[in-house]
Amino acid sequence: MNISLSSALRFAAAASVAAIITGCEPDDGRAELDAGRAAYEAQEIKKAVKLFEKSLKLAPDRIDALVCLARAQLDLGELEEARKAVAAAEALAGPGDTDVKTLAAQIAWHLKDYAKAAKLFGEVAAAKDASASLQSQAMTGLGIVHLTCDERDLARIAFLRAIRLDRRNAAAWYHLGLLYRDAFGYLDAALEQFNVYVRLDVAASPRVQKVLRTIIPGLSDSIRRAEADRPGASRRNSAACAAALSKAEEAEKKGNWKTAAAKYKEAHELDALSVNAALGLARAIEKTDTSNAGRTRAFECYRTVCQLSPGKTPVFLKAGKLAYDLGRYGEAAEIYSRAVAATPSNIDAIDGLIRSLQKTGGSQKIAAAYQKYRESIKPIKKK
Repeated sequence: MNISLSSALRFAAAASVAAIITGCEPDDGRAELDAGRAAYEAQEIKKAVKLFEKSLKLAPDRIDALVCLARAQLDLGELEEARKAVAAAEALAGPGDTDVKTLAAQIAWHLKDYAKAAKLFGEVAAAKDASASLQSQAMTGLGIVHLTCDERDLARIAFLRAIRLDRRNAAAWYHLGLLYRDAFGYLDAALEQFNVYVRLDVAASPRVQKVLRTIIPGLSDSIRRAEADRPGASRRNSAACAAALSKAEEAEKKGNWKTAAAKYKEAHELDALSVNAALGLARAIEKTDTSNAGRTRAFECYRTVCQLSPGKTPVFLKAGKLAYDLGRYGEAAEIYSRAVAATPSNIDAIDGLIRSLQKTGGSQKIAAAYQKYRESIKPIKKK
């Protein structure tokens, strides 16, 4: 799990300052603790472990030394030793210490005790005395647990809530990008998350370089290939499409919807990748054919626009409503889900997703989770 847990070292530093103020004796283990922290910062992890252990021999109840030891042992992959060290720290610190609990959650995840990891991360995320940054880290950890357990919607909700708590949480953006790419298949949304991530994390880090050199170019290529592989893409006639669109738009302005529908259809057939042609045809069909067959045709056109332009949230909402009204609840849920990916705080998109999930059967837990996420979003007051 790759989330920021530097709180262990901050905890240790604060304790060292307190020790200086209170005037500890030379053999209280503080010197060894400070030396261990210096070794840890220098990436001499094995040396740091030995120094932390020596500090604890001199002062067995030193919480900051236990936390630092657990962190270093975790870095070395000594999971059982790390679990014992953090358990000792938990016993001394009490249940309210969110820093220790966060580290314990991370160790539990590495030990594949996912239930415990989720419980601890959830408790930290809900702790009223925890900072927004720490709550965001905990939400990211919770999302990674859900991601590991193939609970994609629960993972998404956790990452979205982590970002709402701290928009500079690079790990949340990164893992949301992975989730959208690998679990949802929302390539455009994934690309957006990764672009934000590289602006937030350390530019020279190996992960950032991998995202810049491999992941982002790969996503861009996949998006271009998907567009080129769309039916009719190889037969595009942009000039003729533009001419038909001009006539369609003129007819629409005059309220001549039958002519507009015919010309928009012509434009759409001339260029299958024209967003304006598909969108205009959808509008024209809605005006000229209110039967179920007509509404189905309009829905297909709106869905095409969604595929061509994933950022058009209003069109997603229109398509989602049509799908829902037609009783195509699974498709409605997918469309609203994509709308949430495009605009995570859009209440209409979230509500539509919740309604659709409630109709699909077997999705009540997920619908309830989205409802909780919806309640965490404070509506913006209109002026």
